[in-house]
Amino acid sequence: MSLKYLLQEGFVKMWNKIGKDAYRTRYYESLAHSEPVDEIPSYLYKKFSVQKENFDGFQYFKISPNEEKSGTAVFYIAGGGGLAGPTERHFRTVERLLETGVCDVCLPFYPLAPEHNVRFALRWLQKVYANLLKDFKSDRIALAGDGIGANMALSLFSRVAHKPGKIVLISPKVGLGLEKNRELMQRAGESDIFETLASNDLIVKSWAGNAAMDSPDFEPSSIDFTGFPPIQLFYGTKEIYYPMVGSLIARIESTETPLEIHYKNMCHSWPLHQDLSEGRAAVKQIAEFISGS
Repeated sequence: MSLKYLLQEGFVKMWNKIGKDAYRTRYYESLAHSEPVDEIPSYLYKKFSVQKENFDGFQYFKISPNEEKSGTAVFYIAGGGGLAGPTERHFRTVERLLETGVCDVCLPFYPLAPEHNVRFALRWLQKVYANLLKDFKSDRIALAGDGIGANMALSLFSRVAHKPGKIVLISPKVGLGLEKNRELMQRAGESDIFETLASNDLIVKSWAGNAAMDSPDFEPSSIDFTGFPPIQLFYGTKEIYYPMVGSLIARIESTETPLEIHYKNMCHSWPLHQDLSEGRAAVKQIAEFISGS
């Protein structure tokens, strides 16, 4: 791990210790009282070719490295627990991915809780994905996401008829609603500088809707991976969901689905940290995976 990460992690740990879980509380509040997001930053408009579209009242953005489409697209589903829209970390990650020149990016601002739930959002994402097929062949599309967005990328693959060619998962929230995992999550949460059982429970209560906790629409380890394309998986060993990642890996490998794994002794969704060398290297690995090089 880089010195910069260790310094940042040390600062957050100290803040949590002195401030009685101040940073974890801040994360919880960012989910519980999130501000609406309906626009991307101006720097993405200045650097790239952007099409902003509206579907059923929700925005999505098609962003190309230049005027000519690359021929490959990443359908990126940003995390946020189903409660918060894309953040600056998402936008900077999209920016760096576009700078590689290997792909376009479709960034949907999908419906969120508490007004909506995971199944409503998945139905909307299916429609946006179908629209993307007008510009790209399905085997030239990669589904990608972080956190809840990674969960939804897997669920979306199972729902669409024209299957994408690859999947990129960043810190999927494995086992978030399963009672049998609570003790494991409690222990792992001691190392997680952001998430706690309280934030996990807020996501479950707000986002699941009428989906069962072990439904493939909600729980990644319940999905049948037969027929899935190559998957690239990133995760950290210091996140509350780390103890359950093994069950997801075993489920994928049992179907002989090609699986590329990258992990570090770091926090949840560390590849989104473009201020760190680890995050920048992860985007390069994603670009290589997508392009097949």
